Order: sequence, then C-alpha cells, then structure tokens
Amino acid sequence: MDDGAADHHADFCGGGSWHTGKEKAMISAEQMQGLQQYVMKFGLPCVVFNSCYGAKISAEAVTSMALVVPLVMLSSVWAFRSREKWGGYHNFPMLFSAKETGMLGIPLFMTLFGVEQAYRVGVLDLAQSVIAIPCIAILAADAGKDPSVGEIAKKVVKSPLLIMSVLGVLLNLSGAAAWMNGVGLGGIITETTGFLTQPVSAAMLFSVGYNFSMGKDSRGEIFRIAAMHLALFAVFCGIMQGVLLLLGEVDPETRWAVLLYCALPASYLSPGLGRNEREYTVSSGVCSVLTVVSFAIFCVMAVLVV
Repeated sequence: MDDGAADHHADFCGGGSWHTGKEKAMISAEQMQGLQQYVMKFGLPCVVFNSCYGAKISAEAVTSMALVVPLVMLSSVWAFRSREKWGGYHNFPMLFSAKETGMLGIPLFMTLFGVEQAYRVGVLDLAQSVIAIPCIAILAADAGKDPSVGEIAKKVVKSPLLIMSVLGVLLNLSGAAAWMNGVGLGGIITETTGFLTQPVSAAMLFSVGYNFSMGKDSRGEIFRIAAMHLALFAVFCGIMQGVLLLLGEVDPETRWAVLLYCALPASYLSPGLGRNEREYTVSSGVCSVLTVVSFAIFCVMAVLVV
C-alpha cells in the first residue's frame, strides 16, 4: 500500500538504511527519493484517477472490493493476536494488513493491461485502506515515538493516491463524469492528468529493482514469515476467485487483478513502523522476499496473458 507516505516509502526504498549512497553511485538516495515522490504524489494518483473516472465499474469489481475488507480484516486480527508467537515484532501486523498496490501492483497491472484497466487494482487498494489506515494508526500510537498516530493517520488519509481514487470513483458512479464529458470538460481533465502518467510504470519498476535488498541476519525468520504471508493470501485468492466464479460471466481482467493483488508483497510502510533495527531488518527482508515472488508470478501472468 502506497497510501499517503512517499516519505515513508523513501525510508524503505532509497532514503533509509537500504543504501548509503556509497554503495551505488549512479543515482543518489536523494535523487531516487525525488523520483519516487513525483510518482507517488503526481503520476500514480493521476493514473488511478483517469482509470476510475472512465471505468465501467462492474459487479465483479464491487464484489472484489467487498471481499477484500473482511479478508484483510481477518488477517490483521490474526496478526495482532499472534505476533508474540511469531517473534514479538511490533510491526508484524502491518505485514498482513495491506498489499503494496501503489508502488508495485498498479504499475505492473498497467504494464499488462494498459492504463485504462488500472482501476481494477486501484479499487482493491481503496478497499484495503479501510483496514490498513486503522492498523497504521494503532501501530504508530504504540511505537511511542515519531511519527505520532495523528501525523501518520493524517498523511495516510491525505494521500494523493487515496484522494484521487475516491474522487475518480465518485465522479464515475454519480454520473458527474458523463456530464463533464458531455460538456467537453472531461477530455481536458483526462488529457492533462494523462500527461503526468506517461513515465509512471517505467519509473516505479526501476525504483523497486534499483533498491531491492535483504538483510543477511534473521534469514530463517524472514523466510518463515514470508511463507506464512504467501500461504494466507493464497487461501484468500482462492476464496475471491471462487466467489467471482459464482457470479457467472466475469471479465478476465478482474480475475487477473485479484491474482496479482494477492501475490503482491506486504506494504512497504511495514519497516517504517518498526521500533528498532531488528524489526526494521526483518520486515524489510520479508518485503524483499515477497517482492521477488511477486515479480515471478507477474512473469508467469505476462506469458499467459500475451
């Protein structure tokens, strides 16, 4: 989940302890952070807005959204209740409360299906925010240090991606988008925002690949938690696909969106919610392992789709 924290993403992908600037001199941490902030604050919100604004949001997309909330809620409650058993990591629940749809999911889906289909993953990100935002607030409050619960909750709620997703959906479902298109305003808006979307996929994929890393310590724990994450969301994927099957005729893009969503790594906000270096290192490692798995599944999807 990208939600509302480009600066927190920077801690995970280029601005924190992943690279010091001496290890890779081609692009500095500050330059990479600037690239990420452009995408998170301007490019990606425009992608999701245009997609939600012009999408024909079908029953299966709404069903997928409705399923995400209770399933992610179950995983979050389980994570809070069992985090002592799994090492006592303070930020452990965040690894099961949100997927990295913004930094990774939407750009990957766009690569296969085009910008106009990005809303299919965007609405899933919107649905998971219902659970992720309270989870972030709880973990930040317990941390007893910056960022405070109020600060991080405010950043998440004010996320450009979240705001533009909601705005696009509201204009679409209310009929305002159709009216704006009819009077000529819609084209002006989508062309303007579309200009900012052009480099998004390439920029984000480069950013994720450039900053990929995994700590050498605690590898056993990292792989154990990553395996649990994969197993849990594999079950969730089966449940969601089964419900969609009951609907009858479903757009294949919706099924692919559900598959990709469940295959995505945990939110890249997870390390930033750790209270110490150990928690940061383990959660960063889990996200790294899950990112590799996500790319592997994406490659299989690409072969099947093409």
